[in-house]
Amino acid sequence: MSTVGLVVNPTAGRGRGRYAGTETLVALRAAGHHVLDLSAPTLALAQESARTAVDGRGRPRLDALVVVGGDGMVHLGVNTVAATGVPLGVVAVGTGNDFAHALGLPTGRPRPCIDALLDACGRHDVHAVDAARVTAAHLPQPRWYAGVLSAGVDAAVNAHANASTWPRGRARYARSALREITRYRPYGYRITLGGVRPAQGGAPDEPISELAGVPLRAAPGPDGPELVWESPGALVAVANGPRIGGGIRIAPDAAIDDGLLDVVVAGPFTRLGAARIFPGMYSGRHLQDPGVGVLRARVVLLEPTAAGAPAPHAYADGEHLGPLPVRVEVVPGALGVLTPG
Repeated sequence: MSTVGLVVNPTAGRGRGRYAGTETLVALRAAGHHVLDLSAPTLALAQESARTAVDGRGRPRLDALVVVGGDGMVHLGVNTVAATGVPLGVVAVGTGNDFAHALGLPTGRPRPCIDALLDACGRHDVHAVDAARVTAAHLPQPRWYAGVLSAGVDAAVNAHANASTWPRGRARYARSALREITRYRPYGYRITLGGVRPAQGGAPDEPISELAGVPLRAAPGPDGPELVWESPGALVAVANGPRIGGGIRIAPDAAIDDGLLDVVVAGPFTRLGAARIFPGMYSGRHLQDPGVGVLRARVVLLEPTAAGAPAPHAYADGEHLGPLPVRVEVVPGALGVLTPG
């Protein structure tokens, strides 16, 4: 018998999370697992309860942590179990479910999600994937994320969507995008990339001289040569996974187990230009625009400059991180996820 911690977001998926949480609890106990319900009135309290259980303080140490909800609950889970050796199970019944989609897990209806979880638990199937670690002066300790960090107009859209109550579901993100694009002015950035690789399809030995039409300059770094992109810009995404916002393919070729981050940037678009590329982001067509570029890197430092408007606060997995500068480093295999087969 294994000890499983369970954290439920009852409001996920327009209230679907409450029913799914109860059904997950019953199903895990029926399968012979000892289940600790670590849910709490707030996410902060649930996070602390889960961390205490993962550390084994005051109770048996968990064999797995299961979260029920959307990408916000995944973010809680990743920040609890990353680099601990405790695997994460996901019952993806939220609105977006971008991380579960990247893993090929069922999403939406509770029963298929629970069946996949029970299958993985029964066979102890754990898939090691990468996680990104964020450090910044304003963060008391490193933060982790599994999907995408946004720091451009994409982050401004995220902030507005989080603060909105209407419309519900994915349409809220699209409405927020229209609002923020009409207010957007190019932001000032300095982006320093270490351990750079060409994007998929690029020649591995071909020198990398520009990104999104902006020349790159070489600089020495603590772990080898680095490349620096400095320009006003519209979009900055540091992607471990391919999607944000419930299906927007911001970095369509990003893989969660390749040991690299896909860094997607857009130069100083006008508002009309930003509005023009946004619809194509749902299919990844924005990468065909010469003003948009992508590189792969192991380490990324995002800094604001005075060359444009103040950059928005960064968001990761849809959750608020805070102002730039932030440093992001991929940690290969830092997260084990229960996945069937």
